[in-house]
Amino acid sequence: MDNSEKQNAGLQLDPYLESPKSFHLKMPLYHTFDLSIGAVAEKVYEFLCFSGTIDAYCIWCDKESVFDTQEYVYSITYGEWKKSVGFRRNMYQCSRNSNHQYFIYYLKTKENLLKIGQWPSIADFQIPQAEKYRKILGEEEYKEFTRGIGIAVHGVGIGSFVYLRRVFENLIEEAHIMAQAENKEFSNNEYLNARMDKKIKMVKDYLPEFLVENRSLYAILSTGIHDLTEDECLQYFETVKIGIEQILDERIIQKEKADKATKAREAIQKIHGKLANSK
Repeated sequence: MDNSEKQNAGLQLDPYLESPKSFHLKMPLYHTFDLSIGAVAEKVYEFLCFSGTIDAYCIWCDKESVFDTQEYVYSITYGEWKKSVGFRRNMYQCSRNSNHQYFIYYLKTKENLLKIGQWPSIADFQIPQAEKYRKILGEEEYKEFTRGIGIAVHGVGIGSFVYLRRVFENLIEEAHIMAQAENKEFSNNEYLNARMDKKIKMVKDYLPEFLVENRSLYAILSTGIHDLTEDECLQYFETVKIGIEQILDERIIQKEKADKATKAREAIQKIHGKLANSK
């Protein structure tokens, strides 16, 4: 790999260099950047110097808000910054309430930049956002999902994949149970002996469309558990989590439509019965 390929690879493989929000608020603790890669160092410097606004969830307002940059790197050139070492703090303040503040802490050496702290923690504002999935998941699965989020925040990549895979498997098993109950011709023996990809195809009529179309998500989770490093799992965690959330969002919409249809059907029958009895 030549130098230009190394530069591009450093940027493309790290999801936390996509935006200031990803860099400051989504990146897990102890994530490290190799500053010997020029393109990476330049992007890190750019985000440390970022003085704009970030759209993010405020745990105190309990809603999305706009956060203004209050503390950031300034009055130092890129060359001076590259040579510097020490601790750095960036701070973001909610535009709705100046007392609502997020603090992020970094350690810079000559070779690396390391995220060493964040308050409130990533889990503090990611887990409340997962609350909307509690009913659709049920208590046990919800705990698995939020545990996965929580340990990923603390740099445990493989373990976080284990929890997300359990959530995925439970979604498939629920579809399996429905298929057995509603389809007399369903071959349970064939299902039990099938690989996950085929299982999903066999129960696809009972699954969210996004899951069926992106069933490779399970292969990613399994590969992460068995073959990837902690850092590699952490790099892919956010993308996999979003995939799971998309599946759950679709299930919520399906349930809301079904509940609405049931209520409408009952109301129509009630009105029809009332009118019929009045004749």
